[in-house]
Amino acid sequence: MEKSGELYSGFFAGMAIGDALGAPAQGLKPARVAQLFGLISDFLDPDEAFERSPRNWRSKGLYSFPTQQALAVAEFLIISNLYDARMIREILLTLFTERGGLYRGMDEIFHKAMNNTSLGGDLFSAAAPHPGIGAISRCLPLALFFKNNDEELRRAIIETSLLTHNDPRAIAGAAALTRVASLLIRDPNLPKEKPEEMIEDIRHFTRKSEEFLQDHYREHLPAADMPIPLYYAMSDSLRILPMCLKEKNKDLVKQTILTEANRHQPPFGISVVNQDFAPSAVCYLLYALLTSRTFGMGVLDVINEGKESRAMGALIGGLSGVRFGRSVLPEGWLDQIENSDQIILRGKELYQGFPDWNERRDFILLEREFTEKEGEEIRRRREGWMREKERAKEREKTSRASKMKQTSGINPNLPPQEDAPFAPPPSVVFGNDPPDPWKVKKDKALRGRKRIEWKENRRRSKKRDDEE
Repeated sequence: MEKSGELYSGFFAGMAIGDALGAPAQGLKPARVAQLFGLISDFLDPDEAFERSPRNWRSKGLYSFPTQQALAVAEFLIISNLYDARMIREILLTLFTERGGLYRGMDEIFHKAMNNTSLGGDLFSAAAPHPGIGAISRCLPLALFFKNNDEELRRAIIETSLLTHNDPRAIAGAAALTRVASLLIRDPNLPKEKPEEMIEDIRHFTRKSEEFLQDHYREHLPAADMPIPLYYAMSDSLRILPMCLKEKNKDLVKQTILTEANRHQPPFGISVVNQDFAPSAVCYLLYALLTSRTFGMGVLDVINEGKESRAMGALIGGLSGVRFGRSVLPEGWLDQIENSDQIILRGKELYQGFPDWNERRDFILLEREFTEKEGEEIRRRREGWMREKERAKEREKTSRASKMKQTSGINPNLPPQEDAPFAPPPSVVFGNDPPDPWKVKKDKALRGRKRIEWKENRRRSKKRDDEE
């Protein structure tokens, strides 16, 4: 396979690796990731990684929702050799409706959008005003398809994003990272040789996309009273990257990215760079991509930040795969990825511009097979977890009954409580007479008088010693 073909295959293989590696850290804060796993540096055993909740369990080496979106878009582009937003929506909807849904780990925004899409309506009417990164992974394959046509690429990014997201920050974030993939396909050495020129090109493409979005798709965007600066939040955020590349302290870089992100009115406070907010997530992905020296270095740096670790891992994995190529991906990781041969084949087909019918397997059937297999394992584990909870309840109930039996055995002559005409006195229950309250009070007063007398004698003795 030629060098460019290696980059195409590296993109899809890298996405799957980053997605699967990031699964254990999904939804966790960085400190919690470190507490549970230390530093994630390889695929974790699912029995150890997901024991906190069986519903979060994921098969080892199996990619999830972000990579599935990218493969679905690539499948249409390969077979049809054209772009059509309506048909891409249909294949995404097919995966959503087929046998109860074939997506693994689908996010809430996409779920709502697909529900609304299934009810009918205009092409972009189901989109939600959410400034997250959920649309980016399905836009990245467009860079491999429109590698020499920036105007068509810009329009395709916007339309593909608008299927589920209509917040300008989310769409501009997709434009920024898709532009990164487009530049890397043309020259994989840009991050090393001309990083600042690359950032300026990305920022320029993103700003043009923000303007194009307002000029041609304004009717599909949120309410008209949205502040104008938010339409340019993504391109404005990218201005901090050149100085971030010069900073050696990574913690300071993260804090700079978070401060900049919180200026652009996120729907929630941004305290972790991997949160679902495009201005912070995209900037950190670019920083990690441009500063990493190897594929593994960039991927591991991102997924150990937790939160949206699957989506972020898929994005950094795909971009790093384009940058370094499939041949340099760690073989130990690639060998553990489910369906890796078909994933690599999709990259080869997209590069060639036509499908290889002799080697390819049906995409929907493959996803159904993996989803049903994982679903069955999750159900089995959930049932086992429920049985263990029932056994724990039974043990607790038995222990409580045993303690009650021991307590009730203090006086075996007591009648059963339900047969007793009245509550027995304490002397019957505990086997001795209760103390006389008047005697208790008298003894306490006597002890007080003795203490006062002892203090007085001690004072007099000390005084005599001083006089002598």
